[in-house]
Amino acid sequence: MPPKIKVMKYALVIADSQDQESFDRGLPYEKFLLGSQNASAPLDLQSHGVTVKPNTCVARIEPVHIHAARDHLVLTSTEILDIQASEADALFESVKDIFAEMSDITHRSKPHKWFIESSALQTLSTVSTAQAESRNIDHWMPSDTSQEGVARQWRKWQNEIQMIWFNHPVNEARQAEGMLSINSVWISGNGTLNDIKPNERLLDAKHWHSSDGCLNLLASHLNKPHATSLNELSLAGTISLLSASDPELSTIWQKANEALINHQIKEIELIDFPEGQERSRTITIEQLPKKGFALWKKPVVGSLQDMLRS
Repeated sequence: MPPKIKVMKYALVIADSQDQESFDRGLPYEKFLLGSQNASAPLDLQSHGVTVKPNTCVARIEPVHIHAARDHLVLTSTEILDIQASEADALFESVKDIFAEMSDITHRSKPHKWFIESSALQTLSTVSTAQAESRNIDHWMPSDTSQEGVARQWRKWQNEIQMIWFNHPVNEARQAEGMLSINSVWISGNGTLNDIKPNERLLDAKHWHSSDGCLNLLASHLNKPHATSLNELSLAGTISLLSASDPELSTIWQKANEALINHQIKEIELIDFPEGQERSRTITIEQLPKKGFALWKKPVVGSLQDMLRS
């Protein structure tokens, strides 16, 4: 059998869209990068210079602020908390016995991001703060999968931490200065490096392009060529992961269309996630809009928004 000939293709993944919200656990682009387990924590910990064994379960623990709305609780964006190292040290010291129950090994490489190694939490279903923040947390709290009681145990630990931090001197000082208190913790990304199952399109691509932090960590882990700019990359064999709000998106879309028109690539694969579901369309030069008259019509750059609406 002759070898399979790979088409010169450029793939563009639109990671998110503000008008496309899903209640599926795990952001669609996280699953695209990491698989259904969304085991981002071991990758994250590894990026801080810690050697992580392939079968070691790691969970990310973030100190957070949860506030009460009229009839539910809401997770505040972690980016506005500005937790100082001295604050993180004092808060952790007050709950270190609880963390000792969770795990024998805790890593605190950043004030706002802690990690624990714990096989007992491997079956817990979690979502990132990026998905849960500014929303009713009831739906996004950790839940059991194959083993019952793990989520209940986590909530017990979480409640104990919340009680200790309620009137902690760190929070009294923060509130006196008009800052939000650090009144809870959020767990996410738990799993092992072996749990990571990237989408086949990523594995097939020669080059990865994105400024996304998770993709950068994954590229380093898999030794995949990765760039934050397309300027020095050939589009053929490249996959880009971009936010719908990325200011460079329209420029990159035009560049891809021009490469198609100039026969530098044979097709564009456009991937997005309407209502949380992966959708893929293949665009060839024949599908581009044309301008001119009769036989003199030439393909021109198509509208990305029209493609996304189709």
